[in-house]
Amino acid sequence: MDLHTDIAVVGGGLGGLTAAATASRGGATTLVLEAHLPGGRARTTERDGFVWNLSSHALYCGGPGGAALASLGIVPIGAAPPLARYLGSSEGALHRLPTRPGPLLRTRLLGARSKARLAGVLGRLPRMSPSALEGTSTRAWLEGLDLRTDADAVVRALLRLGTYRADVDRLGADAALAQMQLASSGGVLYLDGGWAQLTAALSDGFHVRTSAPVGSIVPAAGRFEIACGEDRVIARHVVVAAGSPAATRALLPDPPDWSDLDGTVTAACLDLGVRRPPQPGYVLGIDTPLYATTQGLPARQAPNRQVVVAVLRCSARSAAEDRPVLDAHRRLAGVADEDVLAERFLTSMTVAWTAPRATLGGLRGRRRSQRCGLGSPISKSVSVGTRATPRCRWGAELFTKPPTPSRAEGRPVPLGSKASSPVLRASTWPR
Repeated sequence: MDLHTDIAVVGGGLGGLTAAATASRGGATTLVLEAHLPGGRARTTERDGFVWNLSSHALYCGGPGGAALASLGIVPIGAAPPLARYLGSSEGALHRLPTRPGPLLRTRLLGARSKARLAGVLGRLPRMSPSALEGTSTRAWLEGLDLRTDADAVVRALLRLGTYRADVDRLGADAALAQMQLASSGGVLYLDGGWAQLTAALSDGFHVRTSAPVGSIVPAAGRFEIACGEDRVIARHVVVAAGSPAATRALLPDPPDWSDLDGTVTAACLDLGVRRPPQPGYVLGIDTPLYATTQGLPARQAPNRQVVVAVLRCSARSAAEDRPVLDAHRRLAGVADEDVLAERFLTSMTVAWTAPRATLGGLRGRRRSQRCGLGSPISKSVSVGTRATPRCRWGAELFTKPPTPSRAEGRPVPLGSKASSPVLRASTWPR
């Protein structure tokens, strides 16, 4: 069967759904082809009334992601984590986490001289320029801050909280700084109902075809023919938002050379349904790459005043290595064995498919476009805007000629609008 549409979007993750919503609301007929279920890695699982996200767990309120949602009239509903309750763990002891002036003065995690130097760095942080750090490794940037050892450990822990990267040698300092600035300025939300809230809001106004893996995309006479099972989708334009670089390359006749990409960013994740709110409930490892957070409450993700707790370790290793340390950290956060009502252990959760490398110039060191065998360049975009890491959304519109107005539903797509721009950029949302 032949299916005709103005724009076909390959991939129904948040990036693909955002592109489809933008095009659809601009007047173009739009079809999303998703191999599995809408949401991609931003999917939600419910067990015994507890809501667990498949990948990252919180939404950044600022940055490109927040702006994209606002442009579509979508207002996320949820609750922010209580920063005043955050503790840092060092050598098994708990201390106030110095994220603000008050806790910084009162914490026993740092000495007096370290507090003064850290206060200076945190005060300058909003005014620092990420672009000035292009090509600089995060390690070199941290060493240039001239912090004492204990204050340096706190900054590294906060970086892990925002990027899920413990490797400071490869990560570009411009990306790390931009992530910290985004976290401190806009904050994050734990969403009521998890990522399903955004998936539902973004899916309104166009058709999403699930269990529809795409086999190939072929240019033909000013259009694109997309093989999708026994059907053929004929589209004037195509947005490729297939998720991983490997999935994207597999669809292209002349795959781009992305051999310089950094490796996948992962985390071991233990999601818990807990009988009662734990105390303290929020613990960031200072000397270990571990983090425990209570998501619902404050967000609505659990039944009957029960709660959802997530415990994560940056850079997954193996189940045998990571599960014991996650259990130890959730006990440190106040979750006793007898209070666990349900659980899910993700041995290696994909946080991001790659991250900006310092040796390639950081955020600006990525090649913007390459030939892909479809008659025009394909752009690859890495977006910063999430707590988990400078995340990757792979997406490009593939054109053989500039788009022309569509008469779908009797409304033209304005030239130069988001619906007809050469690249629809979609930020990544979860942290």
